[in-house]
Amino acid sequence: MKKLNYESSGSLGIITLVDSPLNLIGLDLVKGLEEAVCWAESHPLRGLLLKADEGNFSAGADVNIFVGLNPERAEEMLSGFLKLINRIEDLPYPTMAAVRGMCLAGGLELALGCDFIWAAENATFGQLETSIGAIPFAGGAQRLAARAGTARAKGIVLGASVHSAAEFEKWGIVNRILPETDLNSKASKFMEKVAEAGPTVALGYCKALINTFSRSGLEAADELNNKLSQRIFDTDDLQAGISSLLKNGPGKAVFRGR
Repeated sequence: MKKLNYESSGSLGIITLVDSPLNLIGLDLVKGLEEAVCWAESHPLRGLLLKADEGNFSAGADVNIFVGLNPERAEEMLSGFLKLINRIEDLPYPTMAAVRGMCLAGGLELALGCDFIWAAENATFGQLETSIGAIPFAGGAQRLAARAGTARAKGIVLGASVHSAAEFEKWGIVNRILPETDLNSKASKFMEKVAEAGPTVALGYCKALINTFSRSGLEAADELNNKLSQRIFDTDDLQAGISSLLKNGPGKAVFRGR
């Protein structure tokens, strides 16, 4: 059974989880995500939206895949999922997870790999791995700490509790909350605008700076900053942005993503 679909709408890539109602993360879904990310990496996209049209965004891992795993096989399987999250994070354009219903454990880690998380009012979130004696296998603990701080992350991860969209927005993990009926349409509209009209290279460079700071600290981010500050002057978008500002004032530039 197919677990997801991926397609493009103009310059926006769209990955839709279709194994409702739970969209459990098993081997087939991970394989489908790997194919979708390969596609996103190799196509001239300028934005990516990850969503579910029915049921829940993802209730987490299908724990059947953990039964009988030895440490060596576990390391191979689980490091592969973390690498997949890294690849989503490193896409050179903005990404968004539009979350409805449950977003738990591995499902939350998948959402945390995206730049933006927009949530339906009914969405619930949890990093629940410690409830079965496990840890967040795909970097959820450290990514929650990067977004919400270490004290809040410890409360979420060690407590293995479920939280509302309003709580996650208050803590800076979720960017925006919408009625469920509006979530996907408004998320698509926002991301289509980013993909069609945004200064893609500049946005990608800003992502790289923030990711580098999160992973390697201020000194490494400053070093990269100097390199990217030079490269950005080779882009058509910067020249167009400067020209438009001088001629027409702010906020009227047309960017082509190059």
